[in-house]
Amino acid sequence: MRIGYTHADVYDRESDYWQDIEDAENAQIEAQKNSLKAATESEHENINDTGILPQEDAK
Repeated sequence: MRIGYTHADVYDRESDYWQDIEDAENAQIEAQKNSLKAATESEHENINDTGILPQEDAK
């Protein structure tokens, strides 16, 4: 019967924790890049279609 955790068990759990955080941060950065790329491509499509940037409605 085993009671408690060994140093290796604690290290593995902590390492997994930090790896999960790093993976989440990388996924968030990748999502932001993809979102920015999509917005940029959409803006370029508008420029290419009309030759000018669309203007916001004046209030």
